[in-house]
Amino acid sequence: MGIASERLKRRLKILLPLAGVVALIIFGMIMFDQIVATVGVFIGRANLERILSYPLPRGYWHIAILNIIIVALFLALIPVRLKSSWRAHGAYLGFMVSMFSEMFGFPLTVYLLTTAGYQFIEPEFIRYVWTIGHIVGSPIVIIGLFLLFLGWKEIFLERDDRLVTEGIYSIVRHPQYLGIILVTLGMLLVWPTLPTLIMWPILTALYYRQARLEERTLLLKFGKEFEEYTKRTPMFIPKIRLPKVRTYRSDFIKP
Repeated sequence: MGIASERLKRRLKILLPLAGVVALIIFGMIMFDQIVATVGVFIGRANLERILSYPLPRGYWHIAILNIIIVALFLALIPVRLKSSWRAHGAYLGFMVSMFSEMFGFPLTVYLLTTAGYQFIEPEFIRYVWTIGHIVGSPIVIIGLFLLFLGWKEIFLERDDRLVTEGIYSIVRHPQYLGIILVTLGMLLVWPTLPTLIMWPILTALYYRQARLEERTLLLKFGKEFEEYTKRTPMFIPKIRLPKVRTYRSDFIKP
């Protein structure tokens, strides 16, 4: 019984994070599909006029809940360096709940702006989403998801209790936090709402604070090794290494 239980735990330890990655891939495919659809709108202008004639989606709560479950799944199953790193994830999930609730359930922001006197806000909002939002925001979401996957891969495959500095962690110290910040920024650009406009700076500040707290713990745990790592690897913004330009000096021979 004990052996069977241990085997089940080992399998779940592998299968559950893999389920999170599958959810992450599904979410990425949805965003890629939105880019393709938006390009199609650009190619056929008649499609845009037809789309503008439709109201914003309302009452599709089953779609909103499904998207929230997918996001919560890959968020909950992403392995992190420290268990305390989960503290900021609640704000991230709150951001996504608000986003998908307005995207598929009830467009609260558009409703508030319409009742405030902006009579043409709904068609203009739809025009923004299809002509700017998805083109600009969806690639940012995909980049953020890619960073999440790369960070997941390095942490998940590491079995020893040591400092991970390889792969994406050799470029930035917190690729998963950066990925989450980019995903939420991209979603905000795709579908801007009043609650998410307020929440995104707070969310970013929470992950920055969490990164600092995590680094204090890692410094105590790994000491000089982590200190050297922080000196050569930036926190969030990768170093841009410009190619060196060789200069050639002409030597003149005096007569």
